Amino acid sequence: MTDTTTAATPAPITVDAAAADAFPGVEVLGTVADVRDEGLAEAAEELWLAQHALWQGHSRAEIRNHPRVAAYRQLSKLIGTDPDRQPPSIQALIDRGLRGKPAGAWPRINPVVDAVNAAAVTDLAALGVFDADKVTGAVRLTVSRGGESFLALGADHSAELDAGRLVLADDARVLSLFAHRDGVHQSVTAASRRVLLLGCVVPGIDPQSVADSLVRAAALVTGRG
Repeated sequence: MTDTTTAATPAPITVDAAAADAFPGVEVLGTVADVRDEGLAEAAEELWLAQHALWQGHSRAEIRNHPRVAAYRQLSKLIGTDPDRQPPSIQALIDRGLRGKPAGAWPRINPVVDAVNAAAVTDLAALGVFDADKVTGAVRLTVSRGGESFLALGADHSAELDAGRLVLADDARVLSLFAHRDGVHQSVTAASRRVLLLGCVVPGIDPQSVADSLVRAAALVTGRG
């Protein structure tokens, strides 16, 4: 499984030397949470509705220039993506699902993912979620060697990665092009009963704020908050 603890106690994911050297200040926190049996979709909708009221009327520039969003935009540049063409997740969620949109227009995937996205927008923290029972061994932040096979969510076929990509990997495979695109293997479905929640720390983002966001996300997913 993973080297994180259970019951909403965030712990650092291993960052190997290559990733630390190439992408200084980038860290990941994680925690494992059980998925509640009922009420999660309703709780996620309630949180989304509250955020919709907050972000109505804001401009794209206001979202882009918020200090926390700006910090994640810098990460996009660091990993070689254009944050205007491929904005960081929290910017995209606000801009495409909340700002200037009617209530209820936010993206819906499944209750767990929807809840984690709502928590991410609430705290302006880049959060992710994997099916914990599909992860093999410990998750680590590393740099691709080149040639690894990666099947991204929504892709028709696997691709071979170039060397030097910042990725999350377990003992069996690359799980995610970090802070950009997750793989299909560990994706959360309606059948997922235990999930690995992940939070991204970058320069300009206080690690404790990400840990707090993970605690709140875990409480939302488990229904124990």
